[in-house]
Amino acid sequence: MEFRILICSRDAQLFLLLQHVLATEGFVASLASGTDDILKLVSNGPVRAIVIDNSTTRVDLHSLRAKHQQVSFIVLSNQPAAPRGFGNGVADADLVLTRPFNPSRLIQFLRRLRVEAVVTKDGTRSAETLLRFADLEMDSTTVKVRRNGHDVPLTALQFRLLRHLLKNPEIVQSRETLITACWSWEAEVEPRTVDIHMGHIRSALKKFGPDLIRTVRSHGYALAAEVSSGDPRLP
Repeated sequence: MEFRILICSRDAQLFLLLQHVLATEGFVASLASGTDDILKLVSNGPVRAIVIDNSTTRVDLHSLRAKHQQVSFIVLSNQPAAPRGFGNGVADADLVLTRPFNPSRLIQFLRRLRVEAVVTKDGTRSAETLLRFADLEMDSTTVKVRRNGHDVPLTALQFRLLRHLLKNPEIVQSRETLITACWSWEAEVEPRTVDIHMGHIRSALKKFGPDLIRTVRSHGYALAAEVSSGDPRLP
């Protein structure tokens, strides 16, 4: 399974360096010069992640996310990463690396994405790549979530959060556990940020059936086939 990465930069030396580093790990990297180029390359075949050099290229990250919700976005920035929130800033990227950055952090992040999309040698899905709960199904090989036969659009981060719940659906996962499992280690994430993302996941799933996410106040989240209307919930 080819694991394609786009590098959006006008710095040829940076691209060649990253292309070489990624190739040693088995990643195929292509150069994109801007938003239009990204859209064209993504339409020509599956792309799993996009590295954006924020010092030489400006892209509308919010617009790209809307069109390609299953793609992970990595931003190379000259400024320290701000705490994650919502909006069009680099804080909404899946990973922000501040110059001078350590390529090993990028490799570590991409390795994790590759593990989530792994297929066994005989071409079948492993138990980790196809997860089901009630009428919900997640396929990590195609990076898709379906419920009652409908595709459920989620961002790459929301996909990781839901996947973590699906691995142990009835075990309550604390916000701290979810942050450790789904965000890069250097990201500054408030517990409330987890609540906001879980609220978006809940809303997306409820479009095609009853609520599946159980909120345990002061503890965290779990999946439940039937969530009582009396359960305390956050958004």
